This record gives sequence, C-alpha cells and structure tokens, in this order.
Amino acid sequence: MTVLRQALETLAITKATPRIPMTAGSGQIFNLSAAPATVNQVSHLAAMSASGWLFAVCDRIASSLASIEWKLYRRVGGDRKEIDEHPALALWDKWNPWTTGSEGIEATGQHFELVGEMWIWIARNDAGVPVELWPIRPDRIRPVPSRDNFLAGYVYRIGGQPIPLLPADVISIKRPHPLDPYRGIGTVQAIYPDLDGERMSAQWARNFYANSAEPGGIIQFDQNLSQEEFDRLVARWRVQHQGVSNAHRVAIIERGEWVDRKY
Repeated sequence: MTVLRQALETLAITKATPRIPMTAGSGQIFNLSAAPATVNQVSHLAAMSASGWLFAVCDRIASSLASIEWKLYRRVGGDRKEIDEHPALALWDKWNPWTTGSEGIEATGQHFELVGEMWIWIARNDAGVPVELWPIRPDRIRPVPSRDNFLAGYVYRIGGQPIPLLPADVISIKRPHPLDPYRGIGTVQAIYPDLDGERMSAQWARNFYANSAEPGGIIQFDQNLSQEEFDRLVARWRVQHQGVSNAHRVAIIERGEWVDRKY
C-alpha cells in the first residue's frame, strides 16, 4: 500500500480537530499523562546532522521519495481513470501554508530512514474536511495502547504540553519493530554504536591536530606556584604553543621542566 493511498484513505474520515502547536509555548494544555518515551529517538534523529555519509544517504532517499509525481485515479468498471483536479490532490501538493507536499514528504522520509516512523497530523475545518497536513517529529508523539481495541489514540507532547489526538487524525507509517508493535525501527538504531564511535574518533582527531598533532605532556615545577603565576604560565603556553600553526615551536619554560607523555 503506497503512502498516497494510506493518506487518502485516512483523509476520507471526517472528525473535527483543532490545530495543534508546532512550537513550544502555545496551544491548549490537557491534563493527560504522557506515554513512555522512546529511548534515544532524539539522538537518532540528530545523527543525520552529525555524520556526512549518513546525511548523504538519508538525503538521497528522502529527496528521491519527494520527487515522485503523485497521481489520483478513480476506478470505473474494470478500468481506472486519472483525476486531474481533486481537493485531495491540492492538499497533497500543499500540505499547509508553510510546507509544500515535497517538503512534507522529504521530512517524513528522513524520519522513516532514521527511526523507521512517519507521522502526519491532519487538521480539519469545522465541517470535518481535511484542510492541512503537518509532519510530526516521531519523538514528540506516543501511541496510547488499548486493551480492547489495540490503540486508543496518541499523545502529542511539546514544551511540556500533552495533547490527545484521535487515531483518525494521525497518519502513521512505520517499519515494524520486532519488540514493539506500536513503534518502528530505523537504520540508525542498528548502527548507532558505530556512529557514536565515529563521532568520538573525529572529535579525538580534531583535538589531536588542534594541539600540535602530538601527545600532551606535563610542565613540572619543584615549588608551588601562586595563582597569578599559574594563570600567567597557562595563558602564555596557549598563545605560543596551542594550535596547528604553533606546532613544533621551541618551548622556553622558566623554572619548570617539560615531561613528555608517550603514545
């Protein structure tokens, strides 16, 4: 089942729902407890901006998904007829006043690749007709399990404000999680330890070259320094020796001895 078909089927349901806030500090506050948080979802979403190759992969997949030309058909007998104009097509082309269809699809496509979930909230007018679509960050929405009907609804939380949403007002597409039927699983969850190691390695290399590409050392004194003498020594050492441009400069230390630290 395609994303468009799922979206159109959901849009056919008419139930009035007010607009929810997209930034903290606005919207109606409900006295409702939030569902348990998903572990590390924020870190997994942020991983795209911390890894060059991960960004390239996710961006290529999400932008390719957004470049697809979507069409709407009506089945007539045993054939299908393309529909050129329809409110659903207009809505899919322009999700809301600030988000085009391609931007919305690309944003949710990024979410799907990173954490295995797409969430879209449907805003309706007073007549219950869908008028806007809003991509929702997966870490901000929680399914509410139901003992009898599997799913009672969702809790959208932003800025400490929990907002209940009906199942009919949320489009949820996920890659099935082997341990959690309510959540999805993304690629980053499987490779996050490797990404974290890559990040720490890059940070270590950056600090290594920022400190003359040599291991650190100790300046040893046979007497206690006053606070003023200590601060003056540290400041002078940073100016004369810290950074790649100051690598391998000869150090002159008054009343002190340099002790190397080996690899």
